[in-house]
Amino acid sequence: MNEHQVSIGETTWGGREELRDDSTAVVDYGSLMFLGLQRAKTAREAIAVMTDLVTKYGYYSEGESFSIADPNEAWIMDMVGKGKGNKGAVWVARRIPDGYIAGHANYPRIHRFPLNDKTNTLYASDLISFARSKGYFKGSDEEFDFAEAYYPIEYGALRACEARVYAMFNRAAPSLKLSMDYVKGVPGAEVLPIWIKPDKK
Repeated sequence: MNEHQVSIGETTWGGREELRDDSTAVVDYGSLMFLGLQRAKTAREAIAVMTDLVTKYGYYSEGESFSIADPNEAWIMDMVGKGKGNKGAVWVARRIPDGYIAGHANYPRIHRFPLNDKTNTLYASDLISFARSKGYFKGSDEEFDFAEAYYPIEYGALRACEARVYAMFNRAAPSLKLSMDYVKGVPGAEVLPIWIKPDKK
């Protein structure tokens, strides 16, 4: 947290192996966090600083989920590099609605997202086109799922990572009676919501 009460946290999730190797990149996720805190007065400014830096200098890390907040807003951002020969990173950030909570535990949390809501959703201009160029995605833009494209579901990740988010959500809002099917790896199960409204403060 900096003197403007901008705070940043992270969890690492790896992602597709071929996207982790950019030996020409300069900025890793830890440096991004420090530079964001050094230069930003708001969460939105921190997102801009971090994403501009990886565009200019390259991203030397695996996939990451970041929590980025200030006294007025909280965001979750998923980011992964483009691999050897492709400078920069692909990323998407979503503003957590007031009164809601979100969590991430070493697995990307953003699946589908609105494409035309700049107030609450920000993303790299080539996020979807890059996935298409790599053969990760073939549908319409509206069907794009960040987590599925850049880190396809693995049973171990569901049980070790998404299960922790489920446990927190279930404790905060037992009234939702969230299904465990997704974290159990049941085929066709609905993914966990990116955020929930807790039953009480």
